Order: sequence, then C-alpha cells, then structure tokens
Amino acid sequence: MNEHNPIAQLVNLIQKQWLEKTANKPSLRFVRFIIKPEEARVYEGFCKLESSEHGSLPEVFVTQLTSFENEDTFSAALIKDWLHTYEKSMALVQQVQERTLFTWDPRPFQQLLERNSGTPMDDVLVSLLGSFRQSLPQQHKQLVLALIPRQVSSTKDMKNWIANLLKKGIPAGVKLLVIDHINADHFAFHDRQFPDMVCNIHIPMDLQAAIQKLATSGNPNDPEIMLRKCVFEMGTAMKDKDLKRLHRWGQQALDATQRSGNKGLFATAHIMYAGVLFHFKKDPKIPELLERGLRIAKQGMQLNDGACLPLLVQFYGYHGAYAQIRRRFTEAINWFIQQAELAEQHKFSQQALNAWYQAAELCRRKDSGRYYEVLEKGYKSGLHLSDEEISASIYIYLLRDYYTYAHANRKHDIVQAIDEKMGRVFGNDWKSDVDNIRKNREPMILPLEIEQNEALQPLK
Repeated sequence: MNEHNPIAQLVNLIQKQWLEKTANKPSLRFVRFIIKPEEARVYEGFCKLESSEHGSLPEVFVTQLTSFENEDTFSAALIKDWLHTYEKSMALVQQVQERTLFTWDPRPFQQLLERNSGTPMDDVLVSLLGSFRQSLPQQHKQLVLALIPRQVSSTKDMKNWIANLLKKGIPAGVKLLVIDHINADHFAFHDRQFPDMVCNIHIPMDLQAAIQKLATSGNPNDPEIMLRKCVFEMGTAMKDKDLKRLHRWGQQALDATQRSGNKGLFATAHIMYAGVLFHFKKDPKIPELLERGLRIAKQGMQLNDGACLPLLVQFYGYHGAYAQIRRRFTEAINWFIQQAELAEQHKFSQQALNAWYQAAELCRRKDSGRYYEVLEKGYKSGLHLSDEEISASIYIYLLRDYYTYAHANRKHDIVQAIDEKMGRVFGNDWKSDVDNIRKNREPMILPLEIEQNEALQPLK
C-alpha cells in the first residue's frame, strides 16, 4: 500500500486503532466499528485488504458480503457462501499449504448444509468458525469474521442474531466484526450484557480532506486535476448554500475542460455541474447544462471517445429526473426508457435495470396504461442475471412486481420460473423478504417524485 496515499493513511489509522483496542483481550468476541455513512468504503476497503494476502494485522480476516434476510436463515447463508468461497480459493489454499501446516476439511459442514431442512444453523456456524480457527497455522491463531451484508432486511433482527451467537458462545480466538453508523446504534450492546466480550471503535477522520488531497494532487494545470478542484469547490459552495460561488466554480470547470479539447471531460464537467445544482430548487441553469452536455457526449461518441457512452446513459437519467421535478411525467418516463434501452444495448445491466425500475414506478403512479408494458421490459432485461447478481440488484423489485402481474393473469410458466429463481436466492418466503427489503431500503439515487415547493435531497 502506498503510504503517501491519503486514503491509505486512513486505512493505516484503522489498523493502528484495531491493534490498540483489541490487543490483550482474550474474552473479546464482537467488534463494532462506528462510522459516518460516507466512510463506509474506507472501512470496507480495510476489511477486504485484511482478508487478502496484503493484510498486516495478526488475525486472519474473512469478509462476507452475505445479505441478511432473517435470523433463521443467515447462518446457513453464511456457511453456504463460506464454503463456496473456500472452493473457489483452492489455488490459494494450496499455496498456503506449501508454506505452512494448514489442513481444514469442509466436507462435514457441506453435508450438514445439504441435510438442512430450513432450521437455523447457528450451532453449525459456530462449529465451523471454531474448526477453521483451529486449522490455522500457529502464528495465525486468531480469526475475524467481518460481516458487510449487501442488504439487511431488518437491523433489529440482525442484532438479535448477533446476540444469539454471543450467548451460544463464539469460540476462543474468533471475533465477529460489523460496521454500524454513528448515532444509529443498530448493533450496540451494553458491556454488562456481554462482559468483556464487546468492543466499540470510533475513529474520527477527515475523509473529505483526504479525498480532496488525493483527487487534486498532481499538475495543477492538468484539465482533469482542475476539474476535480472545481467539483470540490462546488461541493463546498453547496454546503454553504452560496449559489453565486457555486456558479463561478461551475463555469471555471466548463472553461477548463473546454480548452482541453476532450469531449468526454467537457461533457463530464456539464453533468457534474448540473448534478450539484440538483441540490437546489429548480435552477434555470440545469436544463441548459443537461441539453448542452448531452450534445457534447453524442459528439464524443461519433469521435469514438470511450468515456462518452456511459456519460450519455447518465444524461438520459438526469433529463428524466429533471422532467420529473418539473412534473412532466410522460416526458420523464420517456427519458428513463431511453436510458434503459441504451444501457441494455451496451450491456450496462445495472444501469438498465435501475432505469426500467424508475420508468415502471413512475408509470405505476402517473401513467398506469403503460405500466405493465414497461414492467415486462424490465423483467426481460434481467433474465440473464446470475443468482448472485439478482440478490445484489434492484431487479428483485421488478421480479416481485412482475410476479404479481403474472399471477393475476395466470401466466403459470412465468410464475413458476420466478418462484424457482427467487426461492434459490431468498428461500420459500422470498415475497415477504423482498417486501421488507424494499420497505427498509436506502432512498433511490434520484427521487421518484418531488413536490413543486420542495428542494432536492442530497444525491447519494
């Protein structure tokens, strides 16, 4: 890792705090990182780094992205993903075995998983963790299971699951690690509930300064560096609600990138400038930036500028969002459909699915006559996805909604196909699980509807 990289320095800070807070605590079984939401990627990077051969901490980290659906199925899902990852990593396992004494037999746990009839497998998970830890080379007799679920249907239920494992007795030398948001305390436990078993780590960090330092390092006359500086200054002006200063830096971004002659960079400046303005009420500069940026992106595509195709997809989405803000719902739907079709044509699967879902939801609320036609196109757009891709995408909502339509219209083959597909991903109660996930999901990147007198919420 580059020690001079500001983000790497933040990861080093996490490593040092981990050593300081967890050392010489043999009873410790559960570690909770308390972070600001915007710091999540830094902590995820820490976990993935320590799970690789480049990790520097004495423990062996295993990072799992398994989605949390409910208390009864999470342990089984973790075991399944663990065994799958282990099987895929056999080349690495063989390299480790050549250097050290490491032998672990996954077959007993595979057999228990295959024989499972849907009952909770918490005891089996605890046994697996203890077995794997015992198999580690002598210098690595500590194991950390880092849990970063792609989706969590209920933080309350996940906390209950953690408490249940702590009560059962996580094996010595094994720790669970989760990431929690500051002031949320989703996974907080009182020390008196689990004496000496719980450790909370909060590390104050200036992430924004680190990102800005990283992004703007280099030749200050380089148009890309200049654009990054302008974007950060626009962000600061936005926080200060100084629209005049925001426009000044936005114009500087346009001027600097136009001089470069790079169509992709020039179009990027337009969409970034417009994107920051989305935080304010309907600024008249937004449509001008979107229309001009769209033209530049199309020109760049004709010149074979590879950066312009994904920009064009984004411009269609921003046009749709702006039309929606203006309550021009038919126009917004058409923009989202154009975005979906272009993304699908060029195999940008996730962007296509997001756009189809935006269009379908808007049709459901504002143009019901087109709803099922658009919903069906969204359904067909994701038929090629693997189970893993389905579980981590917005496609689960399209499947859920199209299932209802197919069931009502007695399309038995489609009902059966969706049931089988979603049953593999979520289990027999997949419909209620998806409903819960949708109810608790993070807000979408762009709002579905904004009232005339409402300012835009910050984009995520």
